[in-house]
Amino acid sequence: MRRFVRIAAVILALLLLGGAVASNAATIVIQNNDGAGEGFNDPTAKVPVGGNPGTTLGAQRLNAFTYAASLWAARLSSPVTIVVDAQMNPLTCNAGSAVLGSAGTTTVHRNFSGNLVAGAYYCQALANSLAGTDLAPGTADINAQFNSSLNGSAGCLGGKKWYYGYDSNPPAGDIDFVSVVVHEIGHGLGFQTFCDLATGVKFNGFNDVYMLKLDQLGATPSNFASMTNAQRVAAAISDPSLRWTGANVTAFAPTIPIAGGLSGPYVRVYAPNPLQQGSSVSHFSTAVAPNEIMEPSYTGPNHNINLTLELMKDIGWSVIPNCTPGTTTVNDTDTLTVARGATTWSIKIKVQNTGSFDANSVSASIISGPAWLGISDPNGSYPDLAPGASSFNSDTYVLDLTNYPGGSFQVSLQVYFSDDCNAPHNQTVTVNLAPPVPTPVTPHATYVNRLEANVPNPFNPSTTIHYELAQSGRATLGVYDVSGRLVRTLVDREHNVGSYETRWDGRDDRGAAVASGVYFYRIESGRFTQTRRMVLLK
Repeated sequence: MRRFVRIAAVILALLLLGGAVASNAATIVIQNNDGAGEGFNDPTAKVPVGGNPGTTLGAQRLNAFTYAASLWAARLSSPVTIVVDAQMNPLTCNAGSAVLGSAGTTTVHRNFSGNLVAGAYYCQALANSLAGTDLAPGTADINAQFNSSLNGSAGCLGGKKWYYGYDSNPPAGDIDFVSVVVHEIGHGLGFQTFCDLATGVKFNGFNDVYMLKLDQLGATPSNFASMTNAQRVAAAISDPSLRWTGANVTAFAPTIPIAGGLSGPYVRVYAPNPLQQGSSVSHFSTAVAPNEIMEPSYTGPNHNINLTLELMKDIGWSVIPNCTPGTTTVNDTDTLTVARGATTWSIKIKVQNTGSFDANSVSASIISGPAWLGISDPNGSYPDLAPGASSFNSDTYVLDLTNYPGGSFQVSLQVYFSDDCNAPHNQTVTVNLAPPVPTPVTPHATYVNRLEANVPNPFNPSTTIHYELAQSGRATLGVYDVSGRLVRTLVDREHNVGSYETRWDGRDDRGAAVASGVYFYRIESGRFTQTRRMVLLK
């Protein structure tokens, strides 16, 4: 199987490649098929570049190939070694166009032990992985060749050449070899259909696992595998209607986030009119933004395989979560506000992940405090924490100060993380608290009863409310929804004459965030009562 990819005015072939590297997960081995003194064995002296330590042209080529393979090997799980036959040859190249390379899976398999979809074809590497054994002993999984003529000579793409560094930083105009290898490995691992797109005929009359996740918006039937031959021919040139409906890609796309190249919630698949053999259907659309490694054209250096890994999961690969051991740091800031004879503690937690694991669960709970302190703990959960990111989160704990003896006191908070490697991370944070003594905000010679407009309004996430009391006594200030239901009691205590302020953080009395909308806040003190309107916008 030979595949070609084109880019604007310059014809470039980008297709399946393999790599060589052993990792703790899959093992990918390159079989160097080049002869002495050529291709991966070229002795031309070179200076190490971009992290590639090779000192000959052949060594740099093989190192870059191996590095690209390691990116896949670290993330795929397979008990069977993935073998790639690889060579570099002087392929077609002139001043305006060139064949960069060609590659493909060497065999396809169906109805083997361990298959997930009966009757459907799988590429050799994936079939071996699912079967747990080599279904084609002695046969490489992927065969690949690349253009050795792309070496800076003016007659080949106007002097463009391969860049063999690992750092995604080629000189302007050069082509990043690692990116091309990563792209091609993706095809060799199953990012392709075996259907004849010109006729719509399935290979040997059977489905392949890739086509099962293809869908044409508005077609009946919409599933690519369920269509007639003629309908598949039409679907292959139906841009922007052809899309990938695999659950893993669809769920992952918003987290990137994909800002272009979507059809509803689904990532679009390349389906230009007229058909481009070797490119159509077996790539993401060129409209996808930001650019993805599996688009049909070389768009620049790109070693990011995350979205493509989700597609690999959709077709049956087991994927190793992206985890690098690291530590977490938890810091906190605390504010205390008086409410209904108790104290509401709004703790803001900063979690910093110094590794690269994706924390898929972050929660916190109070685990200890002084014996006299009553604690109501909602045990809230926090948003996911992406690898290497910091997250500011908050939860609300009600601390009962009925028996407060005065002075500061300590409360210990347990913060728990679980990551996508199912590794627990626990830390305890101890905070010193000193409940505030209510005092007038500003002194005045005289005071009047009034409730001022909240600032800001509309607001998100919090707003400040100022009020003034002309007489001593108990005052309450509450937030109500449009139906008149009490949402949050902000103030319920004795006051001296004076001016005060309080803050609402958009949460109810249970500590849960409330929805966007119109709310009312009302103060009552003796015979004085006043209500105002505010708007929470998220």
